[in-house]
Amino acid sequence: MRRIYDGHAHLGTEEERRYREREGIVTMICAGDRAEAEALNRLSGDWIVKACGLHPWKADLGALAALEPWLERAGIIGEIGLDSVWCQVDMDVQRQVFRRQLALAAGRKRPAVLHVKGMEREAAETIRDYPGRYLVHWYSDMDGLDAYLDQDCYFTVGPDVEQNPAVQQVAERADLTRLLVETDGFSAVQWALGEDFPLKDLRRALENSLRWIARVKGVTEDYAAGQIEENFWRFAE
Repeated sequence: MRRIYDGHAHLGTEEERRYREREGIVTMICAGDRAEAEALNRLSGDWIVKACGLHPWKADLGALAALEPWLERAGIIGEIGLDSVWCQVDMDVQRQVFRRQLALAAGRKRPAVLHVKGMEREAAETIRDYPGRYLVHWYSDMDGLDAYLDQDCYFTVGPDVEQNPAVQQVAERADLTRLLVETDGFSAVQWALGEDFPLKDLRRALENSLRWIARVKGVTEDYAAGQIEENFWRFAE
């Protein structure tokens, strides 16, 4: 069975993790707070690539201080960012937490995974102050994409690419050498594709996104899979 690469997910359940290992889904798992970082640290396997960052939904200066020892050791910082749609965390606190993590990533030359819901333009301008290697996860806004393309960002294509024009434009406009596919975790796939979506089809969700990318780029599915594998490791190194 060919390995496939999930460019963004979370811890999920033990059942989901066993499924990923069994199905050969190499997964970048993002721990969003200290408790998740501790849990992720206990996991091992050649199917896991670990990232750590205080998620904007949990943005708090005390929580950031508690996570800092884990951030110092993290090979990838994320997911971090700004969100004005799906959370009520004070935006000034979000901005402080975001910039402090960007500074850490830039200072240590670590790649970072971005969450930019509703704050696409501001986040793009913010990262200009911290040059680095960025992966924008599940970008789903019809505006603002140029600012990320101009900065040579990587992008994960979300599992709703077949239905979502905003996600489709990312696959169409970003260079193939900057694209990955993602699930954002099994619960996110169910949110996007329906609560009846079964865990046994999680691999299929990634394959569908890969197939869509291959079609829009005019390449074979095997070529797209090989390029996305290369992109995954180039970003994560």
